[in-house]
Amino acid sequence: MKKTVLAGALSIACFTGGFGLQANAQEIVRDNVEVASIIHPKQVVAATIQVQSMTYQDLYKRLLISDLAINEHGIVTTKNSITAKFSIDPEWSAQKQKEFKEMYGSTMQIKFTPSGNSYKGEVLTAGGKWVTLDSKELNTVITTMLPEKSFDLKPGGYFTDSIGHWAESYIQVLYQFDIINGTSATTFNPNGKVTRGQLASMIFRAAGLDVKEDYEGPASYKDLANFSGAKEVAILEEYGLIDIFDGANFEPNKPATREEMAFVTASYLEGMDYDVSKVSKNNPFTDKNKMRQETVEAIGLLKQLGVIDGVNGQFNPKGNLTRAEFSKILTLTLVLLDDEE
Repeated sequence: MKKTVLAGALSIACFTGGFGLQANAQEIVRDNVEVASIIHPKQVVAATIQVQSMTYQDLYKRLLISDLAINEHGIVTTKNSITAKFSIDPEWSAQKQKEFKEMYGSTMQIKFTPSGNSYKGEVLTAGGKWVTLDSKELNTVITTMLPEKSFDLKPGGYFTDSIGHWAESYIQVLYQFDIINGTSATTFNPNGKVTRGQLASMIFRAAGLDVKEDYEGPASYKDLANFSGAKEVAILEEYGLIDIFDGANFEPNKPATREEMAFVTASYLEGMDYDVSKVSKNNPFTDKNKMRQETVEAIGLLKQLGVIDGVNGQFNPKGNLTRAEFSKILTLTLVLLDDEE
């Protein structure tokens, strides 16, 4: 009988509220420039030292895992800047929307650039002028955008080959929660293919499993003698999370297919006690006749949950997926688990 992964094995408490922004509070007025702040006033003081001592790279990493980046897609990065974009809130009064538009246009933009060991912040006015924020304004603006719950950043993670990449927020989330690693101290290789071994390793970490506590014996696969993650694979096999790899060999260095990824991810969701009973497993992809029979429902489930998608109605089950693509898929899966909590 397969073992069952206990829900809560992964401590994802940091996600709870971590992607949310506090509502309402104060405005900063200087040189006729108003910078809207939607953080609770009491939190500004508490975060002052943390914000002022933050490096530009740490600011980059923290903003990438904020609600503004993950849910609102309001963070734009380049090699030399980070720009946060806030649009008009349709729930504001007509007068407030009018004032906002007169001051900033339809979108307020705040740009951060490196300055020595720290950074400076500027806000763009409707007239096209960038106005520098003083330290108090900078503190309030940054605190507004950061996750409510603070935590220690993991060293590293400033991947120069992922700056500006569409998946950089998802990559940063998984890196900060120690689920995914870079290919070096400064690179991630977002467009590289995910191997079976890497897929197993990321699911293992996401499940909060532990080699010392969970290992009960070698896997049934015959080719793991020289694979560093052999015990991880053995544990995942015991939990029934990688049944899609049903050959005599695991082939850890072979690129995983999209359908293999979907099967493993869906198995992980169910193993974490996510209630899939009320979710349709209807598979709408027009190429499902090319899918292995045991992956059809798994792919349908993830599609209905909004975790995966295809192109032009097709899923391309035999194709491979990139490290960036799986970073998004796994992050969205973790958010589902957190939402259910």
